[in-house]
Amino acid sequence: MRTVRTLLASAILAAGLAITLTATPAHAETLRNVYYTSSECYRVGNLGVSSGWWTYYHCDLQYNFWFLYA
Repeated sequence: MRTVRTLLASAILAAGLAITLTATPAHAETLRNVYYTSSECYRVGNLGVSSGWWTYYHCDLQYNFWFLYA
């Protein structure tokens, strides 16, 4: 009985670890760079999409800088 409980506990922990390691956020955004102008931010964003670096992006104006998230 003790070995059965030990094996069962090990299997449950392994399954939990496997689920945790394979789970990813649906739309994780990463800050790619910061730019002085909106045109530069959008230019690099479009370059990233056309080059296959990311599938979507957006530029946000904060503190007089443009932040590229992809």
